[in-house]
Amino acid sequence: MCSEASKVLLAETWSEDVDPTGWWMSEKLDGVRAYWNGKNFYSRQGNLFHVPDFFKATLPKVALDGEIWCGRGLFQKCVSIVKKQANKVVPDDYKLLTYLIFDAPTQGGKYEDRVKWLQANIPQDDDKCFATVVGIKKCEGLAQLKQYLADVNKAGGEGIMLRKPGSLYEHKRSTTLLKVKTFYDEEAYVIGHKPSKSLIGMTGALECELPNGKRFDVGSGLTMDQRRKPPKIGSVITFKFQELSNNGHPRFPTFLRVRTDLTWNDVLEAAKTKKPVSTIQKIVPSAKLSKQHSILFSVVPSRDATTNKKIVTSDDEDDDAPSTTSSPSKTTDTRKICQYGAKCYRTNADHLKNFQHPSSTPTKTTQPETTTKPVCTFGAKCFRTSSVHLATYSHPPKSENKDTTGEDEALDTRELMENEEPASPTTTDNLLAKDKNKGLTFDDDVDEDNNQDQEMVTRPKKDWINLENKVNEQTKCLAHLEEIFKKTKRSNSTNDDNQDNVKRPKTD
Repeated sequence: MCSEASKVLLAETWSEDVDPTGWWMSEKLDGVRAYWNGKNFYSRQGNLFHVPDFFKATLPKVALDGEIWCGRGLFQKCVSIVKKQANKVVPDDYKLLTYLIFDAPTQGGKYEDRVKWLQANIPQDDDKCFATVVGIKKCEGLAQLKQYLADVNKAGGEGIMLRKPGSLYEHKRSTTLLKVKTFYDEEAYVIGHKPSKSLIGMTGALECELPNGKRFDVGSGLTMDQRRKPPKIGSVITFKFQELSNNGHPRFPTFLRVRTDLTWNDVLEAAKTKKPVSTIQKIVPSAKLSKQHSILFSVVPSRDATTNKKIVTSDDEDDDAPSTTSSPSKTTDTRKICQYGAKCYRTNADHLKNFQHPSSTPTKTTQPETTTKPVCTFGAKCFRTSSVHLATYSHPPKSENKDTTGEDEALDTRELMENEEPASPTTTDNLLAKDKNKGLTFDDDVDEDNNQDQEMVTRPKKDWINLENKVNEQTKCLAHLEEIFKKTKRSNSTNDDNQDNVKRPKTD
């Protein structure tokens, strides 16, 4: 146990009534908070992390405050590595991690002086050093803060930390350190699982409860693996949301992660001293709320998979940011070209780091799409946009599907069913899991308070079956009416003949 680790500096939430001009900005990291006491790493609860010797060999013998980080969106991966017991630690896993340092608690003096000390004492040129100093940049005003937030939100950053200039290190929650994020994030208690309406055998949403007893569902943000094996009932999760509905439920809740470091009793105790946003009042929608995003200013080196040496790639470097490392010059881009090129819809950090997406590719290095995937029945006229469908079938250009007469071919509604498409994804599971379903909306995710804001990517197969049944029923109805019309017409014709026979005078 380490009592000093439980007294680290904690942040308050930023609001626009605080002018950020002159404050120091850095990225809010989604890693594991780790206190270095000069010998070992400890959690905020004072628990020892069983870290391999090589990971801490080059660190100074003084207290440091930072986060062990694996990359954007990889919090759960980072936790799975760091929280292992001593007999289960895999040393090679720590080569994927970096200790990002943002303060030196025992150095004293102003914040700027402590950062200079860190930059002078953390060996950035040493390939054996698995630590780096988090880069900072002075904010020139609210407009710049919002611009940086908007730019880096696209890169998947979580938020911005604002540090008051000239501030001291306080061993408590302080207004000298503020966090800026698009969404509010809170903890909830999992009380049940709701089955998916469109994915057979999978979880559509988690039934959750807030500290104030209000219950709601979290369906967005779950990967395919998490839908197959959802967080257990009784576990604590972190979710994000934009605002509250009129009845006080979180709107647009999105699953972020399972909190293995907290119990529900911890959350309830914390709610007594600092009330969560969800228990205070309804948040009125405003323009300023929707513009709080995140940014990265530091140059965090990557490592070559073969030599394990530090390298700085175009993914790591921010041209406008002051470098906190003596990094080598930018290397040439060695990433493979994505088979979808500029048309690729994927936005997750792992995919962008491994593949290039040129705006125009005269010669493709991969095989044509039509040779690797079967052609869709509807070709260029296909209206479906789901990632599973696009990953399974190819769609030739419109010019190849034009009728020679210049007229579009009429589609039979009864052919809208695609029996050859798998009912549940198999080969494309990894594709969706790595994307974390970003941009996708399942039918279970629709918010009851604002359905029009949620756009479905594709209809469930059940809807197409119902549509086909309705078309068949209408066809039968038309046939029945046509038969009645024919019988009526024949009957009227017979009556007319009979009348003519009665009225016609008999002649000799």
